[in-house]
Amino acid sequence: MEDKQIIKLLFARAETAIGALTVRFGSTLYKIAMNILANHNDAEETTNDTYLAIWNAIPPKEPDPLAPYVYRTGRNMALKRLEYLSAEKRNSSYDLSLDELGACLPDEDNNPEQALLIQEIADSINEFLKKDSALNRYIFIRRYWYGDTVEDISQEVKMKSGAVSVRLTRIRTKLKEYLIKEGYYYEA
Repeated sequence: MEDKQIIKLLFARAETAIGALTVRFGSTLYKIAMNILANHNDAEETTNDTYLAIWNAIPPKEPDPLAPYVYRTGRNMALKRLEYLSAEKRNSSYDLSLDELGACLPDEDNNPEQALLIQEIADSINEFLKKDSALNRYIFIRRYWYGDTVEDISQEVKMKSGAVSVRLTRIRTKLKEYLIKEGYYYEA
């Protein structure tokens, strides 16, 4: 079923909209949640919570395209669940991928300008990725947005795990250099 049809079902408050969301986005939503939470029950619950959140948000929202909206909502739900479950302890392999990426990002400050700074850094990362190869962008996004393991990515791109790992290390190094040049990175 097409995105526009699913949105029409949601606007009509038809219960078949949840089934359509499940068929169209369910497996990827579950995979994102599983990559972040590393627990079948939590991933399943988060996926169902995502459907409810979308049901409650549409209407009035009418996202176009629908897929990024659904995946972002699911990812945010999984991250909230991870935060709730973590309580100061490492809980998943997703923490590891965030630690990898965190090494090339500036330290956080708790000041009123932090939200603006975070958006500026996100924009800079997007600009950095636009200048890189399509394969590097794909690998970076699969690792740090979807939380896929290096092994899963290597199977998808038909490369050895070591080659993907080295590529990620090089991307992070170039990203850190780029952010330093842009004035966003500083050592404490």
